[in-house]
Amino acid sequence: MPGAPGPAALAGATLLAILLAAPPAVMAQARGNGDDDRERTFVEALRRDDPAAAERYMALRDAREKALDELRRAEVQFGAAGRELQPVFLPRLKEARRKYAGSSLALLDFLDARDRQALASYQEAIGRITAILEERKGTRAQLEKWLRGE
Repeated sequence: MPGAPGPAALAGATLLAILLAAPPAVMAQARGNGDDDRERTFVEALRRDDPAAAERYMALRDAREKALDELRRAEVQFGAAGRELQPVFLPRLKEARRKYAGSSLALLDFLDARDRQALASYQEAIGRITAILEERKGTRAQLEKWLRGE
């Protein structure tokens, strides 16, 4: 069905949503080569379906990665500062958290919109298939009558 994301795109979207929902410290441990391969597959499928959406996704992903890097740097600085200096670094840490949260939410919004679009397409396809099955049911009943000689 044109315009509907394939299974790879949906699997990628689901994986990304799970990874994006994880806190930064968990993310650093969770990503591996398999995740990179799945994301690459997701981006390729997205690019085939909707090149503009693929570009938007990559921009959102890159912004989120940049915000995550900034957050990690702020956390390291905050952690390395002594108790006396931590209040000096706290505003930077809070701002980095806000940027990370905002960029993560923007990416989740993108993925949610894509998933809602896919869901609507699949529901439409299910409706068409259900109608075809109902037609066949009527045809089958008529043919069975004829087979019985009615």
